[in-house]
Amino acid sequence: PELTVTALGRLVAQVARTNHQGINRAQPLLSGLLPGGERIQIIAPPATRTHVAIAIRKHVQVDIDLADYAAAGAFAGVRIGEDDSAAVAEVGLRRLLAAGDVMGFLVAAVAQRRNILVSGGTSSGKTTFLNALLKRIPAVERIIVIEDTPEVALDRPNALGLVAVRGETGEAAVTTEQLLQAALRMRPDRLLLGEMRGSEAFSFLRAINTGHPGSISTIHADSPRGAIEQMALLALQARVNLGRAEIIAYAGTVIDLVVQLRRDATGSRVVSDIAFVRDMGF
Repeated sequence: PELTVTALGRLVAQVARTNHQGINRAQPLLSGLLPGGERIQIIAPPATRTHVAIAIRKHVQVDIDLADYAAAGAFAGVRIGEDDSAAVAEVGLRRLLAAGDVMGFLVAAVAQRRNILVSGGTSSGKTTFLNALLKRIPAVERIIVIEDTPEVALDRPNALGLVAVRGETGEAAVTTEQLLQAALRMRPDRLLLGEMRGSEAFSFLRAINTGHPGSISTIHADSPRGAIEQMALLALQARVNLGRAEIIAYAGTVIDLVVQLRRDATGSRVVSDIAFVRDMGF
């Protein structure tokens, strides 16, 4: 049958009943199982921009022996010790930056799936710059954007916009952290977080460190170093069993680059600094 909005609505309602859960504007998140054991994640308005989003993950059991892996060539490209390919790619990035080719550097950084933090003060153009970086992500990649106010342009075929809801209008109160957890079940290639404002900073670090390189977020700070320090302060709100120095060190292993924005003397929005986090000496 044709997969209409009405049919999807009936499917969602049936899944909710089967899992003894609710799914409505007051409860827009549902994580459950289908009768065959498949996992399903449903996200509905107001936690999405428009329509209901559904992801079904089917676990396929395959009986494979190590000899089967060998016969398929799965061991042919094994590297012994540290993988230096990332270091070689970074050398190329640094050469572009040293040559003053900032646009080429940014395009290459997105293509290499570097995790980027866009930093700036109020009205420095962080979201506009995030949109510009998004345009350089290949259209075949699945992008999930999480914001508290929909501002990122999603004019691409495989993108999902999630919206944190404060619950002030009597509807659901859905936090950015809850959306990050739900987003991981939607199989994204990259995560884009509109702006780090609170404890979701730590959840974002963990999320992009679990197989989602090339993710991007923005943060309110006046310098690249200040951006990492501010991220650590926000992450501490998650009340994890880590100190500030440990969180900064962790962020340094996850975030590759900080792009700093500011307004110049004429009021124009410009990129003032680009910094490799590993060079900051945390």
